[in-house]
Amino acid sequence: MFQGVDHVVIAVSDLEAGIKQYEAILGVPVSRRGQATGFDNAHFDLPDQTMLELVSPTDETGPVARKIKNSGQGVHLVAVRVDDLDATVARLRKDGVRLIGDPGEGNPVKGQVFVHPAHAGGVLMQIVARGAH
Repeated sequence: MFQGVDHVVIAVSDLEAGIKQYEAILGVPVSRRGQATGFDNAHFDLPDQTMLELVSPTDETGPVARKIKNSGQGVHLVAVRVDDLDATVARLRKDGVRLIGDPGEGNPVKGQVFVHPAHAGGVLMQIVARGAH
């Protein structure tokens, strides 16, 4: 069952400028920073157990770089939290929802799966099952 928004990921061209902008907007400092393949990120943990994540591309080939190139800076994805990831994915498969990162029936889902934007009104939706950050 869907429990609520886990986090929102916003793509920015310049991570340092984005951090300054969101620190001013949110009135809190960045909680932590990290790196992943193709992008750097900064997280803002919020009191209601949600998170805002800024991502900035480190190369021209990754999904964050493509998002910025194709549609500019802005919301990259919305992540929703579920209580049972395997059951949720099984239901989505049954209902014909197109998934990205689905390991296939009979295989456990590890950490996350994405609903294809074509099935979510143009929004990339990440589905995760986890507690507080």
